[in-house]
Amino acid sequence: MRAILFSIGLLMIQTMVMSLSAWAQLSVLPAMDSFSTNGRSGQDRLDEELHTAEQVSKIRSRAEAGSARDQFLLGYAYSKGITEVQDLAAAYSWYLKAANQAEPAAITEVGRSYVHGYGVSQDYQQGLQWLLRAASDGYAPAQTDVGLLYFQGMGTSQDFLLAVRWWQKAAEQNYSPAQSNLGVAYLNGMGVDRDEPRAARLFRKAADADLATAQFDLASCYETGTGVTQDLVAAAEWYWKAARQGHTGAQNNLASMYRDGRGVARDGLRGLRLFLLAAENGNMKAAVNLARTFDSGIGVKPDPLLAYMWLEISASYGENVADLLKSVSAKLEERQIEQARQQASAWQTRHGSAAFFQLVSQDSHQEPHRGR
Repeated sequence: MRAILFSIGLLMIQTMVMSLSAWAQLSVLPAMDSFSTNGRSGQDRLDEELHTAEQVSKIRSRAEAGSARDQFLLGYAYSKGITEVQDLAAAYSWYLKAANQAEPAAITEVGRSYVHGYGVSQDYQQGLQWLLRAASDGYAPAQTDVGLLYFQGMGTSQDFLLAVRWWQKAAEQNYSPAQSNLGVAYLNGMGVDRDEPRAARLFRKAADADLATAQFDLASCYETGTGVTQDLVAAAEWYWKAARQGHTGAQNNLASMYRDGRGVARDGLRGLRLFLLAAENGNMKAAVNLARTFDSGIGVKPDPLLAYMWLEISASYGENVADLLKSVSAKLEERQIEQARQQASAWQTRHGSAAFFQLVSQDSHQEPHRGR
């Protein structure tokens, strides 16, 4: 699957930051769809075509006979590891065969392969040229990808105006990731005049189409009263929708709402479980929140050793927690600190390297977040 993911981890965007209190984390950053179909239903349709080894065998036969659609599907099977061993080079090869027959989804995946270096040497300019081919033919996923490359200045000069124009083309086709990205542009006044209500409306359209990132952004708008009347109940509901899809930022924010009783009945245990879920899925803001929870004893018995462990973990992945580590360490003996470090090391061994968190963010549509 990662062969066809447009990695948000590789496309982190530093943008305007709104001042927020407490510990939740909000994001107003563009997000890419994770496959060249519109939403979860599109992925489900592809997966249904590749549900059994017999289906894949028939697809392979048709692909070898020259069917562009089946060549694309076989590339998808290799990229996701569906009934085949995951092989990104093989995925690229089949995508290229279909792309050379003008299959727009395959052209898009060839472009994405170059952007990520999946099955081929990474080359942003080459990736952009392939994506432009499909985008110029009106293919909304490619138009959305091209917009983000212009937004980021990857393979080309940074150009917010061009980014917005491509997103507008895709949004006019009701392509939810483009609507969400366009909402970000209006929210921050990047390539367009700042218009928070319009941003919220765009997030709502994409959220109604079940795009987790848009659900998260819409929840953030409701929580902060940005472009809409502040409504903590609505914020919690939209965070829940995104959290159920594995959006770790939503899991973290919803946890803070349960902890504080904002928009939902106060439930420290549920908040703790959501913080744990988000942290286990690679969200280091949630790991810091866990450390604070165990340090202060909010809804749990105070446990500075566990607090230190989660701070060690979050620090190893780039969170600035030096002051917290110093404060918590003062409550522990040296042997306890060593025990906490060993537990943190064991957790990291189970979860892999920092690259794991860049990849896990793709599966959960996690974006760069700003913490509070």
